[in-house]
Parts: sequence; structure tokens; C-alpha cells
Amino acid sequence: MNAKVESNSKDASKKNRVLPHLPNSLATLSDAPLIMGIREGFMYMVPLLIVGSIIVAILNIPIPAFQNTMLSVFGDGWKTLPLIIHNAVMQVISLSAVICISFSISSRERLVKSGVIRQVYPVLTAFVSYIAYFKPNEIADAAISAKDAGASSMFSAMLISIISVKLLTFLYAKYDALIPERSYNYKGNSALRGSFHIIPPIFLVVLFFALVNMLIHNTGLSENLSHGFTLAFRDLFLSENVGSVILIAFATNILWFFGIHGGNVFMEALGNAQQSAVAQGLEISQYSKEFFDVFVYFGGAGSTLALCAVLLLFGEKNSDKKLAKGAIFPSLFNINEPLIFGLPIVLNPYYFIPFLLAPLVASTISFIAMETGMVPLPSEDIPWTTPIFVSGYLATGAVSAIILQFVCFLTAFLIYMPFVSMSRVNAEEKYKDDYKDLTKEISYLQSTQLPRMMNRADDVGSVARYIGREIQKEIEAETGDLHMEFQPKSTKEGKVIGAESLIRWTHPVFGFISPPVILGLADEAGLGTALGRWVIRDSLKGMKVWYDQGFTDLRLSINLSPSQLKEDADLGDFIADTLTEFDIPPVLAEFELTENATIEQTEQLLNTLKVIKNNGASVSIDDFGMGHSSLQYLFDFFANVVKLDISLTQGVTEGEDRKTVVRAILDLCKKLGVKVIAEGVETKEQLDIISELGADYFQGWYFSKALPLDKFLEYLAERGTEAEQS
Repeated sequence: MNAKVESNSKDASKKNRVLPHLPNSLATLSDAPLIMGIREGFMYMVPLLIVGSIIVAILNIPIPAFQNTMLSVFGDGWKTLPLIIHNAVMQVISLSAVICISFSISSRERLVKSGVIRQVYPVLTAFVSYIAYFKPNEIADAAISAKDAGASSMFSAMLISIISVKLLTFLYAKYDALIPERSYNYKGNSALRGSFHIIPPIFLVVLFFALVNMLIHNTGLSENLSHGFTLAFRDLFLSENVGSVILIAFATNILWFFGIHGGNVFMEALGNAQQSAVAQGLEISQYSKEFFDVFVYFGGAGSTLALCAVLLLFGEKNSDKKLAKGAIFPSLFNINEPLIFGLPIVLNPYYFIPFLLAPLVASTISFIAMETGMVPLPSEDIPWTTPIFVSGYLATGAVSAIILQFVCFLTAFLIYMPFVSMSRVNAEEKYKDDYKDLTKEISYLQSTQLPRMMNRADDVGSVARYIGREIQKEIEAETGDLHMEFQPKSTKEGKVIGAESLIRWTHPVFGFISPPVILGLADEAGLGTALGRWVIRDSLKGMKVWYDQGFTDLRLSINLSPSQLKEDADLGDFIADTLTEFDIPPVLAEFELTENATIEQTEQLLNTLKVIKNNGASVSIDDFGMGHSSLQYLFDFFANVVKLDISLTQGVTEGEDRKTVVRAILDLCKKLGVKVIAEGVETKEQLDIISELGADYFQGWYFSKALPLDKFLEYLAERGTEAEQS
């Protein structure tokens, strides 16, 4: 296996064809660190949201037969256990949001990433600040009410998390600049030392939210806001016109989009508005709660049952569809918290327009249908969890209501479709960016001999694990995108004396994946031996084709990775068996050791190389002269071929010093009876100089890049071959 990528300074890389890009402003807003941090924090809550939503759906299945069966089988207390789970999950969901969002946002803060502030402190500060903000003045009361801990306070949880984390890091930076942390010994406990130093910033943050709490309670600001909502909704409910209906739908969904439980606000305002209107002898609009539940909020606020259907059919394969599968059962019963906070829809600019537009269009269509008499107004109170189509018939007793619901659902489906597509394109582009980061970091880690990528918890780690699984699938597939190509080795005149097999993979999402990424992730995934054996078989399988066509004097070199040499105890025997299987003379096979990575000299390694040599194959050293221990490898690893490293080949045009080094290597190898191949030849000038210095064989883009098997056969027919001198 070869971990290097061929170089060609004259060749411009081709860009992969991708779907059209989203508007830059929308993509930039979506990928802003703060927005990404909030969305990621909500995503951490998905397991809790799905569990809680499923429990709510089961408890509220509006089928009398189901409720009666559960009652008869399990007795009066059949709801006790699910209610315990529900209360543990959903009644403190805002507290969970504080923990998740503050954790996610703080992970992006410079002082936290650098380790100056331990991440536990921003999380704890946000949690305590939330309690301080909501704590009632009366000492005897609970620390926080059920309402303030539940879903209705999600927006407050989000806002307090953001402010507390930003304020803590700001205050800490100022405090540390004023009074730097001193290296007190505290018996060497750095955690204790850090905890003392962060006390003043934490205290100031909590004090700030406690003062805000007192300000709100003492000024009556909360009551004034609530009274304002009541008056606004009362006026809306007194009006029977399409504008009022649209405004109610808009207000509810705009609250939801910003993380405020629009349903709870809607119900509270509706109740207050009704009481106020009745007290004044006013009539309430017929377009009340049942109208919105049945014809507008199918699947929950935002008409998200349609979104769930679009995600199932057209969403991004590995994430959107999985979330939609988990959310479909609650969505059927008009519970959409998994989508609101899991996708998430909250603060997601890609879903802002459809989340508002779908219910507005549904409410308009439904209003027109009822005003024209095509569909009767809802006349029956039904549970809000009643599924779509069933709810329409039960609420009105008319089949036309079912048809209206279908029209509204289809319209919402069509509205969501292009935005799901745009979101998917953005996710794919983000995935590619993560892959680029992965490639850079793998190159760095390989150069420093450090592990690992797959155990990372961020997006780069996710891409690494995904590619690792893809590598395994490619190895196991009969025919896949992973394949071997062959780069000719030539005389100065261009006659082909052999080839090197190089691993290549063009991924359907990421495009060309470089060999270092393939090899690095294969090693991490424990696939080093499996991939190495696949490379040997696929390479010799290609060689068999040209051998049977009469090119019986061409040698093929195949790369062996350090991990393969270390882990595969039977590698030598496998090579011998594979050569026998394809009926290829071992003398035509050459196995390369990469010199730019440290190879541990073990008894197993030496035995493997002895078996290869004793069976008649050759051992070569790739990238000779660039690093670790070229001369040691030359003597200790039974090498009879070396490949002059590309840095030396391309450096011969830069001065006499480089030529002197190359000449010395060539002279030494000739005295030892070792063949030399100069790789990375890209220009005629390089070819002429290295040839004058004594090299006989060459490899590089001046002659040809690596070619698929069919193109390589055409190249042989065009250029001709020459037997390599012994």
C-alpha cells in the first residue's frame, strides 16, 4: 500500500461536481459558531426528547379500546411507570437544555479549548445562573417551579446558557489579567488551584442573574408581558377574518422557532383571552384551538408531520432519516419536540421560512374552505393527540375535512421539500469541509507518529468513523470504488520495465480520498491487515492480466505498510500463496517498505522479509534518502532495490549540493549491487540530470501518472517494454 500521492506541479486538480451552493448569507448564518453551538446543544438532547415524546404519545393515544385494554390488563396504576419516566425527562427538559447548550457553546470558547478554564465550570455556572434567574423570592418555595424547569422555558434556558458562558469567559479573562493565577502548590492539585481562581467570575455571573430576577419580580415586568399577550390574543380571537387566523399561526410558530413553547403560550393566552371576553360579554371567534390543532398543527407546530415525511423520503441518509424514524411515531400524535430541538428547527435558518410558511398556508386554505362552506367548522372537542385524518373526521363529522387535511399536508410537504434539499446540500458541504480537516490532521499525526482520529467526539471524528466503515465495505465488496492503479517505471527512452501499484478511491461524497487518509483510518479501524491483503490480491490480479497478454518481463512493485508488517504474522506465506494462485513468477514481484515511516525491526518482520526473499521476490525501500534510517534499512531488511525519494529527484535542479548527494547514493547502491529507481520525475531537466548521475530507471508524471488497468495496457502497447537488467 502506498501512502504517498503522486505529485505534478503542472497539473491542476479537477474539482468534484457538487449540487448548487446555498445563498452565502444563509450558509454563513447557519455555520456561525454560536448558532452551531446552540443547535449542537439541542441535538445532545435528542435521546431524552424521543423517549419523552414516545411516552407522551403512548399515554395520550386517543383510542378508547387501547386505554380500556391497558386499564384492564395493568389496572388503575398503568400510567404510573410511564409518568415517572415522562416527569424525569420532560418536566426538567429546560434544565437539561441548560447543561447541553452551555456544554456545547463553552467547547467553542478559546479559554475552554486551550484548557485555561475547565469545561465543567461554564456548565455549572449556567445551571446555577438558571436557578438564580427563576428562584422565587420566598425562601420556603422550591428551588424552581415545574413550569420553569419544563419545555415552556426552553428559550430562557438557551438565552441564559449563552449569556452565562460568554459572561464567565469574559470576566475570567479580565480577572486573570488583573490578578494572574499563581502557582500555589495545594499538594500539586491543579484542579483545586483552578477552582479557587475562578470563584470571583462565577460569583459575579450568578449575582448578575439573581439581580435580574429581583428586577423582574419587583417591577412587575413579567406580569405586564403576560397581560400584553392576553390583550393581543383576545383581540385576535374576537376577529373572524383570515388576517387573525394567520397572525395566530404566525405568532405561535415564531415563538417555537426561537425556542419558546408556542403551544403553552398560545393556550395560556387563549384561556385568559376567553375569560376576559366573557367577562365583558364579548363573543369568541369560532376559529379556536380545535381549528388549529386539526387543520394547521398536524404533527405539531409548523405542520411538521409533512417535514418528517420529507426527511424520510429525501433527507440526508445517515442523520436526517434516522432522526425522522425516531420522530415519526410521536409526530403522528402531534408531538414534535424531537424535530424542533433535535433536527433542530430552533434557530435553524434553513427551516425558518417553511416552518412559518407551511402553517400559514394551511390556516389560509382551511379558513377559505370553511368560509365558503366546503368544510364545516370543528364542532367536537377531541384530544390534541388525535392523528391527522382521524382528527378531521371526528372534529367535524365530514369526509370533506379529511380531504382538506390531505390538501394541507400535501401543500406543507411541497413547501418543505426544497428547504430539506438545501439543508442536505449544506450538510454535504460541511461534511466535505470536515473531511478536509481530517486529511490535514491525519497528515500531521502521521508526521509526528501520534494517534488517533476515530475516537474524537467532534465532526472530524464522525467523518473518520464513517470513512472507516466505508473502507471495510469496499474491502468486502466484489466490485467497488476502491481499486488499484499502475504507474509505469521506465527507461530514459520511455520503455516500460515495470510498474508500481497504487491504491485509489473516488468516494461518491468526498471525491478523491488520498492514500494517507485510507491507510491511516484503516489502521485505526483495525483493518490494516485486511486492506493490505486486499491490495496484494488486487495488484497481482491486475498483473495477471498483462502477464497473460504476453508482457512477461515486467516487474510489479507492491507497497507494504508498517502496520501490516507488524500485525500480519503470516504475510510472507500469504504472498507466496497468492503468487502461486495467479501463476506469477515470484521474480517479477517486488514488495516496497516505506522509509518515511518508522518500521519496528522485530523478529516477525525479519522472518516475513526472509520468506519473501527466499520465495524469489524482491524487497525494495521506498522514499530512500528522505528520513529515518535509509542505510540501516538497506542493510537490515535485505533490500535489493531502492527508490530515490521525490524530494531528492526534484531537488537536483536546485544546485550542486543536491547533485552531490544523489550521486553519492547512486554510487553506493551500485557498489552494493542494489538497483535504483528515481521516482517523482516531472521534467526533462530532472530526467537528464539524474540519468547523467547514474540512474537507469525512472518513475513519475514526466512519463505517466498512475493508470487504471485498461489504460495501462494501452500505454504498454504504445510505448513498448524492455526487460529490466539483472
